Amino acid sequence: MKELGSADAKKVKSALDRADKKGTIEWVKPLLDAFRDREDDALRERMRDMLSSVKLSAAEDIFIEALQNNEYKEVHADLLGFIWSAGFVPSERIDVIIRAATSGGFTAAIEGLTLVEQIELVENEHLLLESILTVRNAIDDKSKSQAHSLYAPILQALEHLERNQ
Repeated sequence: MKELGSADAKKVKSALDRADKKGTIEWVKPLLDAFRDREDDALRERMRDMLSSVKLSAAEDIFIEALQNNEYKEVHADLLGFIWSAGFVPSERIDVIIRAATSGGFTAAIEGLTLVEQIELVENEHLLLESILTVRNAIDDKSKSQAHSLYAPILQALEHLERNQ
């Protein structure tokens, strides 16, 4: 697993091959770390594909934890995409999803909107109200103009969830 972060592309490729064949939940975090730290190239794209197709339910917690960690801020949009692509619907972590969607750029906002649209019910009303407030604050924040157009649909989706509680 350590080879995932190697500067030697052959070692990284070999580690990815092993992860592909024998991948368990223990590979997800190191793979995510390697993805975060790697420059854009074919190996990073392969990592993206692997992380997007993780079907291990425990991976959802790893992705959510990474969204809460500033060390992964640069890949929040990717993390939101991994969650969606893997088929996870983290309704009980809506607050984390919304903070990530409103703290990044356009791509994070669109990935967040896509996730919110998949949610049918949020049992924790407090987290839902906190999420609504987060989006309203983002709408008022003029420095977030590049993603601003997506905040209204996110807010509408959240308010729809609130009404249907």
